[in-house]
Amino acid sequence: MNTYRLICTQTDEVARQFSRISKRDSPRFYYSTRNEYNKARFSATQAARFLYLNRTCFNGIFRVNKQGEFNVPYGHKAKPWFPSRVQLHAFAEVLRPAGLFNEDYREALRRAKPGDFVYLDPPYPPLNGTSNFAHYTMDRFGVPNQYDLATEVRALDKRGCLVMVTNADIKLIRQLYKGFDMHTLEVTRFVTCKANKHQVRELVIRNY
Repeated sequence: MNTYRLICTQTDEVARQFSRISKRDSPRFYYSTRNEYNKARFSATQAARFLYLNRTCFNGIFRVNKQGEFNVPYGHKAKPWFPSRVQLHAFAEVLRPAGLFNEDYREALRRAKPGDFVYLDPPYPPLNGTSNFAHYTMDRFGVPNQYDLATEVRALDKRGCLVMVTNADIKLIRQLYKGFDMHTLEVTRFVTCKANKHQVRELVIRNY
């Protein structure tokens, strides 16, 4: 969220720092930048570090350990896509009118009014019982949180909101959202940094 805000308010400086950082891309530089990111306070340079890490890490994942430190490994991409100064300005122009809130999703949902469209993309439950797909934050997002989310979605439905949720296609999720429209997607996931591909099924859940 800080990165988004700084792209809007200090676009040129973020672009300048990002250009400087991205030119040095390599595995060694990545881990050095990740270490700096975990220690530094937020600034235009820190926003540029975040962009660089996002574009070069494995699968573009944002994940932290229990100490709140970003810990995703280098992605070894043949040619990472780096946004230009012009593209960052275009992004900032689109984003400026938006309201940005860094808060518990339940707080955000309290502002939803009848007729509003709400999209929710929570951390997915592990498909095999061991994958750490819920470990994106220090607090984690486990099965009890999935139940809480489903309760919030049903409350939004009763309120007259249009709701879309994406989640894993497993028995638990189908049970939690029984009665909603469900569309299955076949997707390919890289589940390790060793380029192991797995075909998995995801659900698009809607009340409309």
